[in-house]
Amino acid sequence: MNAVVDDLPVGYYRDNVAFVFEFILQRYADLLTPVERAYGEQFFQLSLSAQRFYVRLALRKGPLFRSDKLQYAEIDDIAAAASELIEAGYLARGELAPFDALLSLLVKAELSRFRKAIHAEAVHLKAIPLANASRESLMDDLQLHSSAAALRDFVDVEIGCQIYEPLQLPILQTFRLLFFGNLRQDFTEFVLNDLGILPYEDYAIDQNTRFFDRRELLDQARMLALLRDQAETLIEAGSTSELQAFARALPKQVASELQRRLDKVNNRVARQLERYDDTKAAVQLYARTTSGMARERRVRLLAADPAQWSAALDLCAQILLAPENESEGDFAASFATRLYRKVEARQSTSPQSTSRPSAQHSPAYFSVRAKPKPDCVVRELRVAQIAGRRVELLAADYFDALGDRAFYVENSLLPSIFGLAYWDIIYAPVRGAFFNPFQRGPADLYTGDFCVKRRVALQDRLLELSHIEALQQRVLDTLRLKAGRVNPFVHWGALSLELLDSCFARIPITHFHAVFQRLLADPRANRSGFPDLIVFPDAGGYLLAEVKGPNDKLQTNQTRWLRYFNECDIPHEVVNVSWL
Repeated sequence: MNAVVDDLPVGYYRDNVAFVFEFILQRYADLLTPVERAYGEQFFQLSLSAQRFYVRLALRKGPLFRSDKLQYAEIDDIAAAASELIEAGYLARGELAPFDALLSLLVKAELSRFRKAIHAEAVHLKAIPLANASRESLMDDLQLHSSAAALRDFVDVEIGCQIYEPLQLPILQTFRLLFFGNLRQDFTEFVLNDLGILPYEDYAIDQNTRFFDRRELLDQARMLALLRDQAETLIEAGSTSELQAFARALPKQVASELQRRLDKVNNRVARQLERYDDTKAAVQLYARTTSGMARERRVRLLAADPAQWSAALDLCAQILLAPENESEGDFAASFATRLYRKVEARQSTSPQSTSRPSAQHSPAYFSVRAKPKPDCVVRELRVAQIAGRRVELLAADYFDALGDRAFYVENSLLPSIFGLAYWDIIYAPVRGAFFNPFQRGPADLYTGDFCVKRRVALQDRLLELSHIEALQQRVLDTLRLKAGRVNPFVHWGALSLELLDSCFARIPITHFHAVFQRLLADPRANRSGFPDLIVFPDAGGYLLAEVKGPNDKLQTNQTRWLRYFNECDIPHEVVNVSWL
């Protein structure tokens, strides 16, 4: 990363933070408290050196810093910048810092010197063998027999440096939350953009489209970010009782816009409770969750208890009525079919040992909803193994030798054509879709809201692309206009005019529509799993070929695409490669 940073302009980090401050003050001034607004506005009244020094410290892991450990070539007088920040309320000298945090700034030799100084002034203190004392024992002893004030004096006089502590960091965190929409991202996003590594799309972000439109939403988002961090800390600590208490204290409801964030915390905690064998608490927490794998986990936990088999089957039936995605529906049908066999087997030998499933939930009810395995043409191909040559490329060589034209495209081609054809809709100015100018795609792309909020535009685009010429024109126009820009579906390096021309000449528009509709149904899951090769036979038409090497098997997402191709009469086959 150092080489990357060296290519950036002097003071880039300050400029990035200043950009965020201006962005927030322009779009969220009505949501900020007077203190928060003053924090952002008064920052620009500081000298450039003071601004740079504050940002340097605020973005580093602290919270305390020693002046003798700080050196920045672009800041001429750090002491002067620090004094200015202290006067303005952006910096302190550690006056309110915990004593243990202050002690952690000293190395062992300095702790020993400090201990000697304290011992010389207070002869009643018990002496410890300084030569053999560990750093931890020195810190423990000093916490008992000294004070933060004495330590600050020692650092100032004996060591000859100052202690700096950047202030108002919670406000900076609030600004970061408003800007990124979460607290997982940080200012490295700017580095990538400044270097041109990720040129982002231009899209509208204003008060009409912003996600945070009320203070309550912002405060709840901060609370959920804190809860997420607390959950991770408790899980890492491995305390069962503390995590159980934490689970009981989790909020049962938040603003609808933030429900998925609460769901993620619930799911994370519930999964850990499973590992602690607290099934009851895990099931209760999953039951409050509306997204993710919560219902699947509940089914599995209920099914582990024969007395709950009926409840597990009922929940599978609920899932099948409205599955969150194709994966959840497949799970419910197949799992319930297997579970029902267990119910029947148990009841035939021990009629009273299990609860009876609902009458409407017969084996046929679930089995007819279980998706069949794809009925694919399978081509067996034996080739010589070539070191360093991928099996997919060996299969492409085979097709080329037949006089066909094969391209290794996997997940790059059809999603890219979709991304180019629907580019303007993907980046449409929809409320809550974009928080800042550095997003790869809209925040709701992988939720059910994506299609709901853009329903009319999607319907109009489908009508517009009723013939292949319209699709070709829109894709090529977008390609010329947007080449190189970030898009979650577009793989620029995999596209060529030769490949695109062949696609538009050989693939029927109805097949494109079918692929686009499935991508829209679940973008996260369905943008992968495409066959490895697209083949344009010399005789005409096209073929999608999934290549499997020795001991390789179809993955679940690949199976679903092949099954879908069966339903839509899209030509495809599986090529099983073995070695000569």
